[in-house]
Amino acid sequence: MGKLLLGLLLFAVGVTLTVQAELGLAPWDVLHSAVSQLTGFGFGTASVMTSLAVLLLAMALGTRPGIGTVLNTLLIGAVIEVLLRVGFAGAADQWPWVARLLMLLGGLAVIGIGSALYIGAHLGSGPRDSLMIAVHRRLGVPISLARTITEGSAFALGWLFGGAVGVGTVVSVLLLGPMVQLGFRVLRQTPVRPEP
Repeated sequence: MGKLLLGLLLFAVGVTLTVQAELGLAPWDVLHSAVSQLTGFGFGTASVMTSLAVLLLAMALGTRPGIGTVLNTLLIGAVIEVLLRVGFAGAADQWPWVARLLMLLGGLAVIGIGSALYIGAHLGSGPRDSLMIAVHRRLGVPISLARTITEGSAFALGWLFGGAVGVGTVVSVLLLGPMVQLGFRVLRQTPVRPEP
């Protein structure tokens, strides 16, 4: 359980860094902003709606929710909200562009480590990571490619329907999968339990 909670905390810190870099929304957040615009619901409600739809798809592809799924849904958002309110990274919007890019890259690396820890705990992945695991299993592709497929799909749908896109979005699409894969390798975690 400790590995799960540490992973979720690190994931939230990483997301906060990418948001505060202010270089563009991450792919799933591009989709959330599009859903918000299309439905008239707030960004948070759009995120929950998306989470439920993605979780149903992941379950249809064979993944099962667990305690990690519930904690992911409840804790990550709450921690991000607190970190953003207290100005976790300071006045990053006033930093030079290169410093903000480094913040974005650092945030992606922390997300990769957090993902490897909480998924490696095998207590259930969040909706988006459950979909990544389902793609990994179904297509037999590496985690990096499975992550890139899911992030890229969210990005494409969000962009198609008018979500906010920036250079940080493109960087996230290209690098988040490899960062998660690296997190699994460095921490010697496995994305799925080995079959007997």
